[in-house]
Amino acid sequence: MHDFYVILITSALAAFMVVVIVCFFVSIIRRERLMLKKNRELLAKLQQANSELQRLDDAKSEFLSIASHQLRTPTTIIKGYISMMEEGSFGKVPKVVKENLEKVHIATERLLNLIENLLDISRIEAGRLEFDIRPVDLTKIAEELKDEFQSKANAKKIKLEVYYPDNLPSAKTDMVKIKEVASNLVDNALKYTKKGEVSIDLHQEGQSLVFSVSDTGLGISAEDLNRLFNKFVRGKNMTIVHPEGTGLGLYFARVVIENLGGRIWGESPGKGRGSKFSFSLPLADKKKAKKVSG
Repeated sequence: MHDFYVILITSALAAFMVVVIVCFFVSIIRRERLMLKKNRELLAKLQQANSELQRLDDAKSEFLSIASHQLRTPTTIIKGYISMMEEGSFGKVPKVVKENLEKVHIATERLLNLIENLLDISRIEAGRLEFDIRPVDLTKIAEELKDEFQSKANAKKIKLEVYYPDNLPSAKTDMVKIKEVASNLVDNALKYTKKGEVSIDLHQEGQSLVFSVSDTGLGISAEDLNRLFNKFVRGKNMTIVHPEGTGLGLYFARVVIENLGGRIWGESPGKGRGSKFSFSLPLADKKKAKKVSG
C-alpha cells in the first residue's frame, strides 16, 4: 500500500512538473509571438519612414540641382560684367570703386564655387556623375596647379614646390575631375597655411600612383581627420580661419577617387604641425579610354 502512495505521489508530481513546463513554454511562445508582431509593426513603420526619407532626399537633390542650374547662369553673367568693369571696358573706373569691385569679384567666385559644388553633389546622389577614364600625366597637372596657385602663394609669402621623379608613369583617371580634386587639396593647403611651404609630391607605389599635398599650416586633430571626408564636415580650427568653406570639397574628392578605383586619406602630426592629404590611382594600361557613370 505504501508503494502505491509513493507511485501516486510521484506520478502527481511528474504530472505537475509537466504542466508547469508546458505552461512555461506556452508563455514563451506567446511572448515570442507578441514580440514578433511588434517587430513586424515596427519594421512596417521603419519601412514607411525610410520611404518618406528617401522621397524627401530625392526632392532635396532635385531642388539642389534645379536651384544650382538656375543660379549658375546669372552668377556667371554677373562675374563677366564685373571683369569687364575691372578691365575698363565701360570706361575708367575710380580706384575706390575698383577696390570694391575686386571684393565683389571674389565673392562672386566663391558663390560660383559653391554652386558647382552643389551641382556635383546632386549629380553624385542622383548617380549621374560621369567619368572619362584615360591615361593622364599627373605631372602636367601638378605643374599647371603650381602655375595657377603661384600668385596666391606669393601673396602669402608661402613657398610652393612640386616634386616628382623622372619617367613617372601615367595614371588611369578622369583628367578634368582629378584636376578638380587636386586643385581643391592645393587650395586648402594654401588657405590654412600662414607661413612656410606647400609641396606637391608624386611617386609610384606598386601598381598605383600617389599624389600628395603637404603643408606647414594649422594641422588637424585625429578626431577631425576621421570626419573630414564626410559631407558638410569641416575641422574646428578651419571654420575660424576660413569661415566661408562648405565642407563639400573633400567629400566630393572622396567620391571621385573611390569611383576611379583609388583611395584618399589625410595625415597630420597634430594641431599647428601641418598636414598631408594624398590620393592614389591605378596606373594606366594600354586599353582604350572609356566613359563610366558613378
